[in-house]
Amino acid sequence: MMRLKLSTTSFALTLFLMFVLTANAQDERPTEAIKQPLSTAAWNGFYGKFRISDKIFWDAQFHYRRVGNESADYFGQMGQIYNRHAINYLVNERFSVSLGPVLRLNFSPDPGNPEFESLVLEPRIWHEYLFAMPLTRSMIYHRIRIEHRWSRSNAVGADWIFRNRWRYKFYMNIPLNNDKLAPGTVFFTPDVEIIMQNGKKVVDSPLEDLRINPSIGYIINPRIKITAGMMYTTGQTLDAGYLYTNRWIFRTNAYFSLDFRKKESRVPRTRLFD
Repeated sequence: MMRLKLSTTSFALTLFLMFVLTANAQDERPTEAIKQPLSTAAWNGFYGKFRISDKIFWDAQFHYRRVGNESADYFGQMGQIYNRHAINYLVNERFSVSLGPVLRLNFSPDPGNPEFESLVLEPRIWHEYLFAMPLTRSMIYHRIRIEHRWSRSNAVGADWIFRNRWRYKFYMNIPLNNDKLAPGTVFFTPDVEIIMQNGKKVVDSPLEDLRINPSIGYIINPRIKITAGMMYTTGQTLDAGYLYTNRWIFRTNAYFSLDFRKKESRVPRTRLFD
């Protein structure tokens, strides 16, 4: 009987200690969102769209990204290099779909530190659905992009993880010095994108990024345009959903388009890519 009482008492004490430890662990977790210290970056993008046939395009994108460090904001050190390609199919002049691969090169967040690999490759598969809505003087776009992503951190020995990214972007091209989007036009682009994620490692951080990216652009000719702007982004960190990123990113982009069809088969460009 004495042994039974001791066993019951020990079991009760064990449950009590587990409850106390769990409660303390929960108390240590913040009940409100916390922003990380402000960071900066500079993203330079080159976008090529090459028309192969009346309905098919080759979409080639290249991003060169730097991040701020203690020595310099925005351009301090290498961040990532993106190579994104796809075959784009023009369903009609208001809707297109794309499918292709991505290879991102992630550089060490602390160059020279042996605890980090200097370069880690990150492959992805992406597909996109772009809806265009022409107005009298501007264009409205709704973009849905889905990415299947295999990634790992630069820490030596880090494990690979798989995630899906669900992205919705709303943006417009509004001419400022012209009645339409034509060569010689300066235009304003309000741009907002929300990026959600899911996967086995995503427990309490579904909001990966919220991007607010207004920019000013200029149409040089029917085949080339450029834009520049300052983007603010915030989102939950993967391992701690209560901790939010806090970034200002200077962005410049150049857009090129070429038509590889024979001259006699070319038709006027649709408004989708104006």
